[in-house]
Amino acid sequence: MVLAAKKAPARQSFSSSYNHVVSSKLAEITQEALGLPHEEQLRLARTLLERSEASGDAEVNAAWEDEIERRIRSIDAGIAKSRPFAEVVAEVDPQLGR
Repeated sequence: MVLAAKKAPARQSFSSSYNHVVSSKLAEITQEALGLPHEEQLRLARTLLERSEASGDAEVNAAWEDEIERRIRSIDAGIAKSRPFAEVVAEVDPQLGR
């Protein structure tokens, strides 16, 4: 299957496109969270992720911890490269029709 390349729409900042699709309360909370010191932002993100992704299955949780450690080692060793989240969203959104 060959896909025709189509021109990506003009880039919109992540925060402006994000705020169009969320409730005003969520947008308010997001802005407050972005104003937190970096370490507190990381703690908040971890708390939210742990609550939303907790399976209650110890085996699954252990497997994810192993995967996280493997990915960290790959980044530290220079095998894997990271990219800014906004860059990834800008690339993926057009593919998802957003």
